[in-house]
Amino acid sequence: MNERASNRCLLYADVAGGVRLAVKFGEAEAGYAVERCMNRMSRCAEAYSGSDLDLRPEVLVAGFPDADSALLAAREMRERVRALPPMSGIKLVLRAAVVLESEGDGERSVAEKLAARLVEASNPDSITVSDRLGRILSPAMRRMLGKGDEAAPVPPAPAVEPAEAPQAQPAAPVEPRPEPAPPQKQMRVSFRGQSWIIDAAHPTLLFGRETGNDIVVSDPRVSRQHARIELRNGAFYLADSSTNGTYVLEEGSPEHCVKRDEMTLAEKGHIGCGFSVADNMSDAVAFALD
Repeated sequence: MNERASNRCLLYADVAGGVRLAVKFGEAEAGYAVERCMNRMSRCAEAYSGSDLDLRPEVLVAGFPDADSALLAAREMRERVRALPPMSGIKLVLRAAVVLESEGDGERSVAEKLAARLVEASNPDSITVSDRLGRILSPAMRRMLGKGDEAAPVPPAPAVEPAEAPQAQPAAPVEPRPEPAPPQKQMRVSFRGQSWIIDAAHPTLLFGRETGNDIVVSDPRVSRQHARIELRNGAFYLADSSTNGTYVLEEGSPEHCVKRDEMTLAEKGHIGCGFSVADNMSDAVAFALD
């Protein structure tokens, strides 16, 4: 088996929440909500070279040529599901797992069962990868996993016999002193007279050529789901998922091209989707920390 074939991956994505919707609104309304969700997920799979799509009630299975493409597709699916508004407080959530197809010894059904078990053991709104797949991830994907809530399964820690703690004298009660709340970080993004705010309440902004993005840039050099800005751990990241790359021009720095990778954004600058900001400032996306 050549290296390219051995690195093919299988993505198993499950949508939870449909049963609760059916109980409250009926099967037809719940089915419509889940169908909208599945349509968004299938478009994400196709955008990242997904093939052999298998759509079932509340489950999507697809093959991908490499681990990075599968994980980028899973992240995009999760963002699209997150963006769906809740129905009377009930919100659909995504659980996904990515494994190597070779972990099934040539049988797709075996690899799928492994991915399904990982999904079943995971938390809602999470993405999990198998141990073998985690070892071949690119450095960019490793950083992405480390900064988000997606984590490769790790072996359980060895059991430790609990030691008997010495009896301590009760401490005198101390009046807790409230800590000042940290300042709210937010970034303002502008494009053709419109503005968006990225903050803790709205931590992700999507842009690309497809109409489902927050910012739609109509240019043949722009991919359907081109890139996104995310607020994670107090910093703003630009993550590219495009064909032609994303150009970032920050004040006082040379222009930088990000392609299938991510970078931390500074205080102020402009973004070109598939084109140099210097060549086409009028179609660039502006950003600035508020």
